[in-house]
Amino acid sequence: MKPVIQSIAILILPLFFLSCNNKQMETKKELVIGVSQDYRATDVFSHKGFNCFVFETLVKMDTKGTIRPFLAESWKKSADGRHYTFYLRKDVRFSDGTPLTADQVKDAMFYKQTRKRKRGPARGIQAKRPSEGYNGKEESALKNSNPGKNSSPGIDNNYSTFDNERYNLPRWSSFSSIDIIDEHTIRFNLPRPYTLFLSELATTHSYPVLKPAASEEVTGYIGTGPYKIDVHKRTQYMILVKNDQYWQGSVNIERIRLKVIPDAETRAIALEAGEIDITGYDHFDKIPNESVTRLKYLPSITVTTMGNVEQPSVSFIAINDKKDPFQNPAVRKALAMAIDVKQIETLISETGSVIAGPFPQKHELCNPAVNRPLFDKTAAKQLLSEAGWTDHDQDGILEKDGNPLAMTLTFSFFDPQYKIIAEMVQAQLRNIGVQVRLNMVELGTHITVMRNGEYDLAFWPLMRYHMFFYTGHPSWLNVYSNPELDASFLQYLHGNSEKERKNAVYKTQELIQKSYVFPVFFERFDVIAWNHDVLKDFEPLPVGWDLSMYLWKSRLM
Repeated sequence: MKPVIQSIAILILPLFFLSCNNKQMETKKELVIGVSQDYRATDVFSHKGFNCFVFETLVKMDTKGTIRPFLAESWKKSADGRHYTFYLRKDVRFSDGTPLTADQVKDAMFYKQTRKRKRGPARGIQAKRPSEGYNGKEESALKNSNPGKNSSPGIDNNYSTFDNERYNLPRWSSFSSIDIIDEHTIRFNLPRPYTLFLSELATTHSYPVLKPAASEEVTGYIGTGPYKIDVHKRTQYMILVKNDQYWQGSVNIERIRLKVIPDAETRAIALEAGEIDITGYDHFDKIPNESVTRLKYLPSITVTTMGNVEQPSVSFIAINDKKDPFQNPAVRKALAMAIDVKQIETLISETGSVIAGPFPQKHELCNPAVNRPLFDKTAAKQLLSEAGWTDHDQDGILEKDGNPLAMTLTFSFFDPQYKIIAEMVQAQLRNIGVQVRLNMVELGTHITVMRNGEYDLAFWPLMRYHMFFYTGHPSWLNVYSNPELDASFLQYLHGNSEKERKNAVYKTQELIQKSYVFPVFFERFDVIAWNHDVLKDFEPLPVGWDLSMYLWKSRLM
C-alpha cells in the first residue's frame, strides 16, 4: 500500500501547490478604506475626502501650491482681476457618458448656492449634552452610545446630520455671475478681485464639477472622476466602481469600499487586523498619535505624514472675549502664558506641531515676527493677581468678588488630538489656580455652541483663514474680529499688488496674536497609513481634502 499512497501523494501535492500559487496570484479587486463618517446626497460637500474620487475641478493645485489646468485646459484673467475665462477640455465625459459642457459647469457652480440640502457627517455615534460634560472616564460609553440618544436641537436623528438651514451655514461664493461664451468656454464674473479665487476653485469640496441628482439618493450624483457611486448603505459603507470612460486613462483599482468606522483608534486597529487597507485618507479621518507610533513599526504598513502646501490643517483654542472675565486682555494673556506648549508638542509629536500663529513657520504667508507669549507661570499668576483674582479660601482656585475663576473648555470628538490636549491644558491651568471643566460634545452641538458664542474656551479647526477673523465673510464662524483686522483682511483678499496683500496678511497675524484670544495654535498633519502588501504605487499628495486624488493610478495585489 505504501508505494500506492506515495504515488498518489506525488500526483496530488503539485496540484495543491499550484492551487495555492493561483490564489496568491489572484489580484485583489476591492480596496477598503476606513472612514469616520457617512455621506449625504443632499450635501456632496460634507465629506470632502471622497469627493476627489468621483468629482473633479476646473483647475487643480500641484504639490508646490501652484494652480494647474485640469478640466479647463487653460484660462485667462482680465487686467482688473474681475473676470476669469476658462477653456474646457473637449475630451472629457461624465461617468454616464454625457460630454462636459460650459452649461453643465455653470449648473454645477451654482448648485452649491441654490440646492437646499442637509449637511454634515453621520458618524454613527453621539456625544453627551453640553450640560453633562466629559470627565475622561466616559469615553467607552461615548463610543458605544445609541445614535438616537442625547441629540442636540437641530440634529436629524434619522440621518445623524445637521440641517444647513437650521445651522445657518453660509453659502459663500466669490463670483456674482457666469457667462456661457460657447460650448466649451465659460466666464466667471467677480464683484471685485479676489486673491483666493483659483485656489478655492481647485478644491472638490468647494466647487466640484458634477451633475446633481434629481432625487435624494447618494448614487444619483455623477462626476467626471475616476470612480462613480454604485452602492450606499447609510451609516455602514459606500461602494465606488471605476469609471470605464475616464478621460485620463485606465483606472487600475476596480472598486473602492468606504467603510464607516467612527472611532479613530478602532480604524487603526482595523488596519492592523487587515479589515481595511487605508486609514487617514482625508482631513476628517485623523489617526491618534499613539496609533501612529504603533503603526509605523509594523512591517506591512506604510505611514506618510504631510502638511498641506496651500491651506494647512490648523486648529486652535479660542477664548470667548465677549464674556466676563475674558473681556480683560490681562486674563487672556495669563491663560496663554500658563500653557506649556512644549508639553503639548510631546503629546502630538507624530500627528501635529504647536505653531505660533495661524500659519506654520514654513508656509509662505507666515509672519516670522509673530510669537506666542512665553510660558511663565509666575508672570501668569501676577497678571491674574493684578486683575483682582486671589485665592482667599486657600482651596487652590482663584476667586474674585466671591466667584471662582472657573471655565469650560469645549471640543468635539472628530479629532482625537483634541481630548488629550484638552486634558493637558486643564492640568496646566489648574497649576495657576484656574478650574477648567472639559465638555466633549458631538460635532453638531459643537457648531451650535460656536455659532451662538456659548463657550468659554473651545477647540476649533481653522479651515479658510478669513472665515474666522473677517466680518466681510458672511460666516457664523467669525470667532474674533475688529475694525483694524477687517481692514487688513480687505487688503489681503482684494488688494491690487502682491506686496500689498502680503503686508496685509502679515498684519492680520500680528493683530490676532496681540489679542491673546488664541492661546494655542497647532498644525494637524495629514497622516495616512496603508497596507503596502495590498496597495502598491500609492503616492498621497499634500493638497488638503484631495490628497488621495491619484489613488486610481495605484495597484492592488
